[in-house]
Amino acid sequence: MNIEHRTLNDEVGLLPVIIRVCCSFLFSILIIPNTSGQSLQTLHSGLDNATGLYVTQNSVYVVEQGKDRVLKLDHSGKLVDTIGGKGGGNYQFSKPVDVDATNGLKIFVTDFNNRRVQVFDRRGQYLSSISASDAFGTNRPYNPTQVAVNGLGEVFFVDEAENYIRRFDLDSNLLDEFRIPSEVKSVDEMNVTSREILILDKESETIHRLSLNGNYEGFFTANGVQALFATEGGIWRAFSDRVEFENRSRQTRNINLSTDLKATDMQVVDGMIFILSSGNLYKIPSSE
Repeated sequence: MNIEHRTLNDEVGLLPVIIRVCCSFLFSILIIPNTSGQSLQTLHSGLDNATGLYVTQNSVYVVEQGKDRVLKLDHSGKLVDTIGGKGGGNYQFSKPVDVDATNGLKIFVTDFNNRRVQVFDRRGQYLSSISASDAFGTNRPYNPTQVAVNGLGEVFFVDEAENYIRRFDLDSNLLDEFRIPSEVKSVDEMNVTSREILILDKESETIHRLSLNGNYEGFFTANGVQALFATEGGIWRAFSDRVEFENRSRQTRNINLSTDLKATDMQVVDGMIFILSSGNLYKIPSSE
């Protein structure tokens, strides 16, 4: 009887130990970092302050602001051509910011300090410039930053100097211009669809929605969003640890990343997500 009593006491005495061990094990599971995220494939490294990205069916264009040039890569990241270099002449840049290659036939590059948007053909040959003197008169300030071309071939770009968005046709004729609404605190990225203009505003952590003629239509919250890519079907957002897609029905899908990053731009083409940081270009599949 005494032996059975001592055995029961021993078992009761072990319960707190067992509970502590189990709790410690469960807690350790909870704090283990997620290692099942999608691995980033590095396509091109060693970039010097890369700020803009555009991807066509065959090519990838990267604005390397630190070297005042645009790189043309293939989809594997191999360097195909280099456009530009520091200067103020044709085929030269001073603080380029963004690029849009439309359907691959024309390449538009915002040239901030030279106060123009330079236009090149698909071989990288200089075609023309959209400059302040051409459109607005020589005395008006003009510093283009973000650029986007819609499906109709209309060119939209942000004029930081006057806080305007200008809209041109492919022949550089001015179609419209309007002041950016006061709700927008910073224009860190601009995308244009057939229905609206989307602006990533990192200062207020907001994605603003404008009509194509500049009327303010609303906003989405964008806490932690580093880069944006809009399609007719929805919006892609890049965060430090994941990529998120939200369709027009507000349904979302996440792709977790295995490593943290700081994105400056992104594009989604043919089932692949291209993500640009200031120093590297990455690629991941758009579905897990």
